[in-house]
Amino acid sequence: MSFAGAATTRESEGLPDAFAGNPGSVYVARSVKLPLAVIALPLAAWLAGGLLMGRAIAWMMSRHRSGASTGYDKPVQLLYRLSVQRRSWAIAQAAVAVGLVVALGTSVAVFTASYDRAKAADARYVVGSDMRISPTPGQPFQPSERSRLNVAGVAAVTPVVYGTKNVIIRSHRTSDPMNLAAADPLSYARVAPLRDNQFPASSAANALDKLASQQDAVLLNTDQADFLQADIGDTVNILLARGTPRQVGVDLKVVGLFDRLPGFPDGADALMNLSEHKRALPSTRPDLYLAQTTDGTPGTLDRAVKALKAGPAANGALLVESRATALAKDQSSLASLNIRGLLDLDTGYALAMSVVLIAIFVFGLLLQRRREYVTLRAQGLQPRAIRALIAAEAATVAVAGCLSGAIVGLTMGAYLVRTLRPLFVLTPTMEVPIGATTTILASVLAATAITSLAASSLVNRLSATELLRDE
Repeated sequence: MSFAGAATTRESEGLPDAFAGNPGSVYVARSVKLPLAVIALPLAAWLAGGLLMGRAIAWMMSRHRSGASTGYDKPVQLLYRLSVQRRSWAIAQAAVAVGLVVALGTSVAVFTASYDRAKAADARYVVGSDMRISPTPGQPFQPSERSRLNVAGVAAVTPVVYGTKNVIIRSHRTSDPMNLAAADPLSYARVAPLRDNQFPASSAANALDKLASQQDAVLLNTDQADFLQADIGDTVNILLARGTPRQVGVDLKVVGLFDRLPGFPDGADALMNLSEHKRALPSTRPDLYLAQTTDGTPGTLDRAVKALKAGPAANGALLVESRATALAKDQSSLASLNIRGLLDLDTGYALAMSVVLIAIFVFGLLLQRRREYVTLRAQGLQPRAIRALIAAEAATVAVAGCLSGAIVGLTMGAYLVRTLRPLFVLTPTMEVPIGATTTILASVLAATAITSLAASSLVNRLSATELLRDE
């Protein structure tokens, strides 16, 4: 499900082991194994957080004292303060129900935004840039191919030599067939989405600068360096073009380590300078090109892909893979779910449940306290003041529910993103969608206003004679 080609990476550093899971891959038909024990954490945070916030709301309401400056000249404020203080638990219970709905909607919105961004980042990381251009089998790149790839919308192009088990790397301890990539370090750094946390010994820029400044240098994958027992400063021998008449060995000095490099789904075990590779094998031609668009927008990417397919790739001699096509390939299992549609559906359900909950609360006030409202009317309180009192209590429930729900929902969203870590290649970051979250909160407040207006209009229909008949 993830683009990851390796089962274990150091990308999970910084996360507890319980959240790491076992990443899968569509490339090797390996399914994702989620840590089932921690999947219950978002649910626990939802229920426990909602109840805890309810107790906090009840405590604050019960501590709310009517001020001495509030007298009978402001009857609505006085009645509201007294009502909130006496019925703190009723308000807290209603706020908990609303908060649970808001928390559910907020958590899905957070996960959706985080999912979309993480998957887009994964796609670009797997491709190695915005586009990866490779020749069809049996038709290698021509020497002038690079200049033909600079079509409209393309800002930079860099050649890369790469293959699986294309070299043998030998250290003082052992040797093993490995995957070698060769690229111009500075050009590769410009087009590839490098991550500093993938270079444990230094930053990405520093590691590639060392590779560029020292021709006989190489970067090793940390796992392979451990296997070879090679450290920074050691020399390793790399047998290029192994198994062919052109095979040649070169001695390179290890100048840095990396956990993963963008652009190689099967995993690169070593990265060397392309100029040194060409010096050892002058006839070597690139295996692929990485291309970056001018601004990274989907429109520019689409125009660049169309320009390539209409130009250099028109005869079918080139294969063009973009970050968009890479993302489409990964749409399997949970990833095939319409996440944006899920968000829209969840927002609709949140609105519907909010309307029902607020309506139950407001109409419950009328049924439970109708004798109180009739008595207040008999004492001279205007119906509009009673309607204002009902609206104020309903607004208190809605605001308290929205605040508590937003806090719990953000916590749930953080747990969801961390729990579903194996769905992604890179460690996803939590994204808070302001628009979607505001829509959910505004829906609750709008539902409160509408239902309060509809319910409070029934105040004028309350009859004292009917209440006496009920006795």
